Amino acid sequence: MPAISVIIPIWNRAHSAASAIDSAFAQALPSGHTLEIIVVDDGSSDQPEAALARFGESIKLVRHPNNLGAAAARNTGCDTAVGEYIAFLDSDDRWLPGKLAAQIAFMHEGGFDASCTAYELEQGPNKFIVSPRYRTGSLTRADLVWGCFVSPGSTLLCKRAIFGDVGPLDTSLRRFEDWDWLMRLTRTRPLGFLAQPLARIEPSTGVDQAAVFAALERMAAKHLPELSGAIRRHFKAAYHLERAAALFRSGRRARAIRELGISFLQSPLQHRALTAVLYNRFAAAGQG
Repeated sequence: MPAISVIIPIWNRAHSAASAIDSAFAQALPSGHTLEIIVVDDGSSDQPEAALARFGESIKLVRHPNNLGAAAARNTGCDTAVGEYIAFLDSDDRWLPGKLAAQIAFMHEGGFDASCTAYELEQGPNKFIVSPRYRTGSLTRADLVWGCFVSPGSTLLCKRAIFGDVGPLDTSLRRFEDWDWLMRLTRTRPLGFLAQPLARIEPSTGVDQAAVFAALERMAAKHLPELSGAIRRHFKAAYHLERAAALFRSGRRARAIRELGISFLQSPLQHRALTAVLYNRFAAAGQG
């Protein structure tokens, strides 16, 4: 029977991983499918074996001796997996009921090799917004140059075979490794997007400005040479917007405003990335 291999990387989050695993086991599977759950401990120091002992042999626990990063952890999970499908789930997030069945049906209907879904972004206890505000359908490189707004770390479901074409996640990237992978995916095929929110995402806290800047330089070096015209300008707009966000979170507001201005100059009339950010901010404020 076709299996769905769920890859859950953890690093010092043994306290939250059990909830993520429970949400995967709670999924009603499409007829004829089985579930394989692979937890990749990326060099944790908080003894995940004890926290996950109640799952016994129903999960596979693979360990890295040292912390190698999210890309390496997901790659290890993919190398271990035997399923026809790969699904990613971060250890501090969880899937909502019906995710796998709805997403696989969507992929079959649309002929997609890979897909992501909308999600509920937590804004506080029992408080969330649905993101992103995008239509159901195909996302191409023209969409993905704006950034990684579909949260593939917890919503991506794809055929395992496509990693042979797209390649593994880039372990040199400590940030934006998922954005890079989706950019490479859309060189050859679209990404299906289902606008139904099927995961609940906990927003990340804190920012390592140096890591963000280094990853953005790597992204620009990898992707800008093959982009042209409006798509190239949109990628550069997103690049400067990410720099602005990192600077703002680090308290460097004057430099953040400068980067935001450069972003607008690249794409003054069509700025989807900024629209998505503002939507999240105002929607969250409206619930307060």
